[in-house]
Amino acid sequence: MHTLKTTTIVSAALLSILLSACGGSSSISNQGSSSSSSVSSGAIDTTSPAYIGYGSDNNFADGQIGVSIGAATLSPGGSTNLTVNIVSSTKTLASTSLQVTFNSPCIASGEAKLTANNIASNVVTSTFGEATVTYTANGCSGSDQVTATAVINGKQANARATLNIASDTVLTVKAIDPVTTQISLKGTGGQETALVSFLVSGSTGAPIKNIPVDFTLSTENGSESLGGLTLVNNSATSDKNGMVSTTVQAGNIATSVVVTAKTRDTGIAAQSKKLIVSTGIPDQDSVSLAASDPYPSGWSHDGIESEFTIRLADAFNNPVSDGTAVSFTTEGGSIDPSCTTKGGACTVTWRSQNPRPVRDSSDFSVPRLLCLDASGNALINYADCRRERAGRVTVLAHAIGNESFIDNNGNGLYDFGVDTFKTHNDYQNGNPECDKNEPLSSLARPTNSARLACDDLVEAYLDRNENGVRDNDEPFIDLNLDRAPSFENGIYNGILCRDNDTRCTNKEKITIRGELSLVMVSDNQLLENISYKYAGLQVSESRFPYLARNIALNARPKSSSSSSTSSSSSSSGISQIFVSNAFFWLADANGNGAPAGTTIEIDTAGLKNASAQLTNEGPLPASADPTRIGVRFSADDSGNTPSGFVKISVTFKTPNGELTLTDVVDVNDSNYGI
Repeated sequence: MHTLKTTTIVSAALLSILLSACGGSSSISNQGSSSSSSVSSGAIDTTSPAYIGYGSDNNFADGQIGVSIGAATLSPGGSTNLTVNIVSSTKTLASTSLQVTFNSPCIASGEAKLTANNIASNVVTSTFGEATVTYTANGCSGSDQVTATAVINGKQANARATLNIASDTVLTVKAIDPVTTQISLKGTGGQETALVSFLVSGSTGAPIKNIPVDFTLSTENGSESLGGLTLVNNSATSDKNGMVSTTVQAGNIATSVVVTAKTRDTGIAAQSKKLIVSTGIPDQDSVSLAASDPYPSGWSHDGIESEFTIRLADAFNNPVSDGTAVSFTTEGGSIDPSCTTKGGACTVTWRSQNPRPVRDSSDFSVPRLLCLDASGNALINYADCRRERAGRVTVLAHAIGNESFIDNNGNGLYDFGVDTFKTHNDYQNGNPECDKNEPLSSLARPTNSARLACDDLVEAYLDRNENGVRDNDEPFIDLNLDRAPSFENGIYNGILCRDNDTRCTNKEKITIRGELSLVMVSDNQLLENISYKYAGLQVSESRFPYLARNIALNARPKSSSSSSTSSSSSSSGISQIFVSNAFFWLADANGNGAPAGTTIEIDTAGLKNASAQLTNEGPLPASADPTRIGVRFSADDSGNTPSGFVKISVTFKTPNGELTLTDVVDVNDSNYGI
């Protein structure tokens, strides 16, 4: 059996008959102004979009947006749902989906936010004739007219609603990190201003606009500010994003400063982070250069790396401006040409390769390489001898900067005759310190020290032989482009010189510099070639430097304590040796320190009636200099004469693995010298 369903599509002919029977007109009227006729091919369309508004059927309000809170006032930061309906010509909900766009002045300015299905968007697609978004106040206050727009039958149709939003109360003022954390002193040529901003927020965390805020400096004392430091504007009004800003203008004294922002009506305040006012230009006594590995195993291997980090500060020991360029050069291996500072420091990489400096010496004997005399003791001029060893490399870092001085009156500027600035002529017979590439400055000179100091700089040079003066074959930084090495000029050169002061200058550029010696350590150990007679035969061999081939050690009487002295006299007057000491030196093939981690072991299995002990077993730290290793031999209490041998093993750590060398010391072997 079939059931007849009622349809909403009524034929025009039947409708005409019904109207006539009721006494009505047979003509059909088009209700509404929509361009879509309710009559099409003899039928009324009750499903296609015709109007936008709120509700449906007899409750449909054309051109209106439904607001979930009705006419109530929306709280600061509060939310409400906005709903529109798409209906047909008969005011039934349209089944066809449409895109609906919501907008308002506050939405457009970011003072209100819209979400649909928990996704931020102001466009939503209708479902079964309905489209809903959530409106959240985000700093908006007062009246905000929202418009919902859809395209129906090729024409734009609108619905509107007006929301009233309560004003928020200022709850917090938050400082925003400044883009610039350091500005230059007035007149020094750098960036002299900094923008400092704050965010004014309400109880919901939303920004608040139109709030008057006053600014003050921490350096202000009454109507005056330290060193002329000023604010370009002492007050401002928060914008639609709750932001309020002022500009700090540097003075002529280095200092740190904070800005306080206080709301005028509520008195709520916040302080900015510290802003540094300084030159931002490096000066000589504030240069530090360090290497991650000052003793790389680079003599025997290419590509071994060491990181060189330079740290710069200005005359007030504040970090230099970010982006300060530093150049590097060296006479051994290769090094990155430059870096730019961030936070006052930057790093480059040195790599081992040719050239490998051999330094200027024709004497490659073991005593000369170790800088020892014939007895194995350090030479008096050890420092001069050491710098002639092969494998030593000088690295020079340099940048444009200022000379240093001691600001005795604390005014931040150089004053001739008041401040301390040592030159070549400040000492009788001149000052040799001024000829050094890195002279000891007045600030670095210890109090009451007899050491000379110099603040006046020569042109920077690569001191390849480390002798403290520039030699004719050493390259220099020709800053003034006169093609000759220039010496100190006797006056302070730097940005802290007053204009037109003839006793100093801020016009002449100066190269500040830092230098550091690096040692390219060899995998090979320094050995000494010796020749001696054994059992009547001439023998030659390589041994640890200065290590005795044979030692004499007498039997210790049974009644003697092991802690007795190393020798005593018998009734016959002959010295009895119960303890004997030997030593040797550990160094790489060039006389530099052995590789870091070198270890020493002693094997006494071949020794009888005695014991042996090392003074240092390692692992040895990295060093530019050799290490002296002692071996102490002691007769035991058996009363028997010691004999046999001791084996000494030295293990070097290299990039290719460990390398072990051994040597032997005999005890009471009478075959030597025969």
